[in-house]
Amino acid sequence: MTDSVMLFPNVLQPTASMKAYAPIGVKFWENQQAALDSIKEFTDDWFTRRQSGARATLEAAKRISEAATPADVQREYQDWMKGIMERMMADGEAFQRQITKAGSQMSSQLSSAVETVQQADKRRAG
Repeated sequence: MTDSVMLFPNVLQPTASMKAYAPIGVKFWENQQAALDSIKEFTDDWFTRRQSGARATLEAAKRISEAATPADVQREYQDWMKGIMERMMADGEAFQRQITKAGSQMSSQLSSAVETVQQADKRRAG
């Protein structure tokens, strides 16, 4: 009987540890959701630019096929290429924003995780 009484505190010990470290798990999944939201925003914008590019290419092909002179063909081609370059620049800027945002989130997450672990250790020790 004494053995059963002694085991009871040992059974509760993992529960206390889980409660102490539970905020880390919650923060992880909050950060996961934030990352997924950010990636979705990035990919939605990328997809919109691809759709725009496909429409622009179709319109350029139609205008080129209807062009009366070689100069008209050249102008349409240059306008089409200008759109490509603008979309490529927008892709680069969006990627740079995404990387910067991810870096700042990771930095704040690391700081937050360190604080949470320190608080959990204090609660466990105290």
